[in-house]
Amino acid sequence: MLRRIPYGETDFVTIRKENSYYVDKTAFIPYFENAAKYIMFLRPRRFGKTLFINTLAAYYDILEKDNFDQTFSGLYIHEHATGQQGKYMILKFSFASVDSRRENVEDSFNFNVCETIARFIKRYKNYLPENAAEYMSDVKDVSNKALSKLLTLTSDSPYKIYIMIDEYDNFANTLFSSDEDAYKVLTHGDGFFRLFFNVLKDMTSENNALIGRIFISGVSPLTLSDVTSGFNIALNLSIDSNLNDAMGFAESDVREMLAYYRDATGVFQHSIDQLVEIMKPNYNNYCFSIESVFEERVFNSDMVLYFVQKYISSKGKIPEKLIDPNVSTDFFKMEKMVKLEQTFGEKSRIILQIINEGKTNFELNPEFAVAELSNPENIQSLLFYMGLLSYGFDENGYPAFIIPNDTVRQQYCRYMVKCYEQSVGWRTDIATLSSFWTKLAFEGDCKPFISYIASVMCDNSAVRDYDAQGEFFVKGFLLSHFCKNSGYQAFTELEANHGFTDLYLEPLGWKRHAYMIELKYCNKTAPDSKVEELKNAAQSQLQRYIADHRIQEKCADRKWELHTAVVVFRGWKLEVLE
Repeated sequence: MLRRIPYGETDFVTIRKENSYYVDKTAFIPYFENAAKYIMFLRPRRFGKTLFINTLAAYYDILEKDNFDQTFSGLYIHEHATGQQGKYMILKFSFASVDSRRENVEDSFNFNVCETIARFIKRYKNYLPENAAEYMSDVKDVSNKALSKLLTLTSDSPYKIYIMIDEYDNFANTLFSSDEDAYKVLTHGDGFFRLFFNVLKDMTSENNALIGRIFISGVSPLTLSDVTSGFNIALNLSIDSNLNDAMGFAESDVREMLAYYRDATGVFQHSIDQLVEIMKPNYNNYCFSIESVFEERVFNSDMVLYFVQKYISSKGKIPEKLIDPNVSTDFFKMEKMVKLEQTFGEKSRIILQIINEGKTNFELNPEFAVAELSNPENIQSLLFYMGLLSYGFDENGYPAFIIPNDTVRQQYCRYMVKCYEQSVGWRTDIATLSSFWTKLAFEGDCKPFISYIASVMCDNSAVRDYDAQGEFFVKGFLLSHFCKNSGYQAFTELEANHGFTDLYLEPLGWKRHAYMIELKYCNKTAPDSKVEELKNAAQSQLQRYIADHRIQEKCADRKWELHTAVVVFRGWKLEVLE
């Protein structure tokens, strides 16, 4: 019987019962168990956090103890069970559905917590006093009081509680992005969210603690740092090298999955190597620990399942849209968390550098609060936790933070296009841009596209305010518009024949035109001789770069036509395009 592809599914027990495909992550359970009793583990969106928490719940739940063989048969943990299996009552919160609007957030949070507690009492009624529901009735609308009373209620139970919190920061991050003052109210002083964590901490500090274990998942440490004096006991294992691929898929996982469906369906029209090569530029290249930088990179699991499902349902055709449409919601979250600036400031500068160079260097901060986000290193640390930066290498082979893949690059570029539009007023006409992009993709002519982008800058007086950083902004504007368009894998600073080309556009799908572009810039007062010098240097560099045997072989194999373009700006004016 063909295993179903569980795209978008997070119920571990159901996945196992229905014989859906499951990438075994149970080997990480003993490590988490031995590392600490109270754990925080962060990963970007769509990396399988909810599924992993549900796996933990099924493993540790006293009510699932007798189902262990059936549920976990064939998985690593079945043959390596720990002494803690089936020893806890599971109190599992998910804050993904909490209404983040200022006027509703507290009531919604209270309702979420109290409803979760009510379900807990019903599920574990055989281990609780007979009057448990009645005992809790007077605090059903106040989350921290309800939690405190529940934990007292369980004091005579033979089993301790394992508290799991999924998407702990989801509503808080959304609130922060739209109403920072309201965010501070809930995380500071007597804020309800802070008090919730106060209760958790209190119930772990007694000699006979009622809470046995805690596992918290989310995207960033930002919120937990803001409630830190209320809850500073969790060990953050997010960058532990032993857990680099605890969520997401290793390449070996992806290849094993593809091999299974190739053999089981008989519809594959591509080799596994070909499919992996198509997926890598868009879904792969995540690394969450500097010690793991030389190991297998991690794929976004949601993206892989999306691709495999589409590929099989179309009987072996590559999906026209390689990017899961749900990623647009992730872009929206990035735009809100890394707020647009009214003028080009530190955040814009950092993101422009990342787009221009494809990398950045900073000291990763494992914990930081909202008040500390003005620190550039904390801004970049937030980008790392959101999955928008990853450990990789610079051009000299030294560890650096890089853009992991083209999906993320497009998110950056869309963000910067909005920055240019809102902060500087450099606005392009979408219809015009699309028509020129069509010429680029179908006819092998990139000149109309570049000329139009240059005209937008030249015609807008605001660009004159940025003469001191002209190259930075001109290159960033051009690259942002190139890289945000689908249909091409965009590389900046790609190594080619012992050099680094400014921009290389590699076709995706059925497109047949590749581009290598060298961009030069000089001050608006530079003489014509300087423009000529830069043009000649760019032409010489391009001749060397296009001779790279790897690029030549790939173009020949894919039947791509490789085009080159020399672009020279003097100030904000395009002087050379050939």
